[in-house]
Amino acid sequence: MFVDYLTVFMADVVAGLGVLIAFVLKGLNDSEKAKSFAPAFAAVGLLAIATGLHMVLTWPLPGSHNIAFGEPFLLYGFVFLAAAIAVAKGWDLMPTTIFALFAGIYAIIVGGSIMGYGMTKHPFTSGLGFIAAGLVGVLSPVVWKLRENKVIRFLGVVLLALTLLLWFITMYGSVTGHINPQGSFGKWTPIPMR
Repeated sequence: MFVDYLTVFMADVVAGLGVLIAFVLKGLNDSEKAKSFAPAFAAVGLLAIATGLHMVLTWPLPGSHNIAFGEPFLLYGFVFLAAAIAVAKGWDLMPTTIFALFAGIYAIIVGGSIMGYGMTKHPFTSGLGFIAAGLVGVLSPVVWKLRENKVIRFLGVVLLALTLLLWFITMYGSVTGHINPQGSFGKWTPIPMR
């Protein structure tokens, strides 16, 4: 049995996307309101960095799943941590969105690979979630640059909401499957208790 905390990853992605939706709706054009999002961005980022870094360094999952989940999640965490610092300091978010663009490209490649190699229990939904999250990152410089445009902001919120829905579906299935007492994790006992 391996250590599997992917459900926490997924919950963090869902939470982060929810925070981003609220930020685009309420804080994108108001630097004072934007500052109030710094703690939420930091919470999402720090959890992603801690768990992503652990996965990248220790490989607790079977094989390439550590790459597919750990590396993009680590990048996701640094995007959120950078956003937290930038909004708290009142800095321009463009440099953070440029980093998000490249992290997004990486997520799109991972999503396509998950689909192509049939990784995860539901490779299409999982891969599509990565691709959608990647698109959020890739398009973030455009949304930031054109943040005054209501149509661009609306389309950004739609993409974020669809991405959140994909990740929520994946998270829900994982959480309910992992905590099922009759499932493989329900029967697992720590080595000292065997």
